[in-house]
Amino acid sequence: MIKSVNLDMSRIHNDSTTVKAYGKIGGITKNGLKMAHGKNKEHRPDLAQLVFSLTISSDGAVPVHYKTYLGNRTDDTTHIETWDAVRKIAGTNNFTYVADCKVCTSKQLSYIVANGGRVITIMPDTWKESKIFKDSLRSKKISKKMILKRQIPESAPDFEYFSLFSGEYTTLGEGYIIYWYCSSQKRKLDSLRRDKRVQKADRRLLDLSSKLNKAKLKTIEQIREEIDSILNKYKVKAFFNITICENTEKIKGQIGKGRLGPNTKYESLAKTRYSLIWELNKKRLIQEGNVDGIFPLFTTDKSFRAKEVLLSYKYQPRLEKRFNQFKSVHEAAPLLFKNIERVEAIMFLFFVALIIQGVIERKVRLAMKEQGIKSLPIYPEYHKSFYPTTSKIFYNFDGIFSYKIIKDGKVIKEFKDSLSSTQKIILGLLDMDENQYWGIATNNNKQKLIQEK
Repeated sequence: MIKSVNLDMSRIHNDSTTVKAYGKIGGITKNGLKMAHGKNKEHRPDLAQLVFSLTISSDGAVPVHYKTYLGNRTDDTTHIETWDAVRKIAGTNNFTYVADCKVCTSKQLSYIVANGGRVITIMPDTWKESKIFKDSLRSKKISKKMILKRQIPESAPDFEYFSLFSGEYTTLGEGYIIYWYCSSQKRKLDSLRRDKRVQKADRRLLDLSSKLNKAKLKTIEQIREEIDSILNKYKVKAFFNITICENTEKIKGQIGKGRLGPNTKYESLAKTRYSLIWELNKKRLIQEGNVDGIFPLFTTDKSFRAKEVLLSYKYQPRLEKRFNQFKSVHEAAPLLFKNIERVEAIMFLFFVALIIQGVIERKVRLAMKEQGIKSLPIYPEYHKSFYPTTSKIFYNFDGIFSYKIIKDGKVIKEFKDSLSSTQKIILGLLDMDENQYWGIATNNNKQKLIQEK
């Protein structure tokens, strides 16, 4: 396939998704594949699953490699195997491997680099370098310059701006170069998300305040535990200053039991009631706003410039589009087989389907660019598509039939539906003429037969 379509393999992208299954799928294949429970990306930990790893080329997002793993296999153990497989497929190690932060283990990075490979990825937020840079940015401003302006998909008038922070940064251990960026769109989203978390925590504290001195909220330890639970849940502990107020009042209590009477004896008791007072730490919120929109990308190849690294990683979401097609268009999930061998086989067929889909999309889009065609009216009600997908292309040929009049087992007359101008354009983009199309359609489409007596 790579040779047939002249696919560029200079940069490839890898990611994985989980494929859930209903019911029980038993057995284990010769390759050791079986169903297992794991961290489900669709938030269904109760269901058994498989992990479907997919690798695409940056030339049209065409799939070039896949592997199905046990459902509890983690991504940080698959990249060496994937990189080796892609190296054999490409026939060279001279390609850039782009993946998410799970590739950031010393073992995986060292192996790829030692064998002549290059990696671009996003640095995990748990690394020391991330904390050091963010802490410095909270306390002082670091100059930055804009390096990229990009139109936001499906939002014609809006643009996203990417800025690069000045200074040279490297990982403390291996010396890989780090680039720190700021996205205008991410900055807005980070601010909105933090505001929502703060508002939710504020409402929970208000609700907690009305429940104090009752049930399990009668001691200061119980109240502090509940406050910490709320603040940790919404990750806003640094943004609130909370004071637990104690108000002790003396009350008169009966000594002993029984009905009240002239001989009843009383004693003076001290009863403590608690209340909450809280306010937002505005200074801390302003400091946190300084790190809104920032993210670090790093590469093992110091010759890569900041803009090149950014553009390479921004292609990574194309994998999510393939996974969406994998599960929605091809209906890969949930798995409905009961035999694990059939599951393993159908995963290969899904991979082949994704390859065909990717090749068709790449062919159409490249031809559109060459011929100066900006869009095709292939959506319902002739809405325009700027980046046609294979499913929408096929949809436009749905309902096209050929009709045959058969007498004594022989075709005596054949009629064909006429093709629209859009359908003819699509065929032209695919380097097909109408005769070729009807040759395919006659073998695959339903035919309406009119039997003459």
